[in-house]
Amino acid sequence: MKNYFVITILLLSSVLFGQKKSIYVEYNVKINEEKDLFSNNADLKKLYSRAMSEAYKLSFVLLINESGSKFYNREILVTDDRANSRNSALIFSSYSGEVYQYENSIFTENTSFGQKTIVKESLQDNWIMHNESKMIDSYVCYKATNTKIIDNGSGKIFHHPIVAWYCPQLPYNYGPNGYSNLPGLILELQVRYTVFGVKKIDLNSAIEFDPTFLKNIKTVTLKEYNERIEEEVQSWKK
Repeated sequence: MKNYFVITILLLSSVLFGQKKSIYVEYNVKINEEKDLFSNNADLKKLYSRAMSEAYKLSFVLLINESGSKFYNREILVTDDRANSRNSALIFSSYSGEVYQYENSIFTENTSFGQKTIVKESLQDNWIMHNESKMIDSYVCYKATNTKIIDNGSGKIFHHPIVAWYCPQLPYNYGPNGYSNLPGLILELQVRYTVFGVKKIDLNSAIEFDPTFLKNIKTVTLKEYNERIEEEVQSWKK
């Protein structure tokens, strides 16, 4: 009888742990005002103001499983006018398409000039860890900082601050929009004026995804992608 009980428990455990579940994390986004940004361009200033006012309507999802992660914009049906506002907010949130983390690399979907390109990059490194902590919902999170370096090809290099709040209690080295590689799930992330904040966590989601298709997909480096964009821009100017 005792042996039968043990076997039953082992079989039940194998069934439960054999089920492939995903971790579902939903984020909202806020675009903060940056003083003097686009002060010399009225059209971009208007677009930026629209993005700030409409950003709260956006919702992003991070799915995590044993193979990797997938980050994407959760589409909401809207009118054409609201769609334009939503697109403005997406642009200023630095979201260009689905982002995967797989086999220690980040794969970002970019669509420009009618072509879809997958850009492959290394994981974010050089994080600076801080002792500062704060509560996000019921989780204790710790601060880490970094810098996003942007080379627009015109000889100017920009350095934008990154602040991440990660939770060791949730030991998953993933985060929104491709930012990751910390000893815990990133629950809040600020890159320059854009802030992603967690609003829902489901540790037992039935939503499935499989990032292994990335093994056989054609990719380019970020440098190659920027060079391609520059070539396209120059051809349009001719």
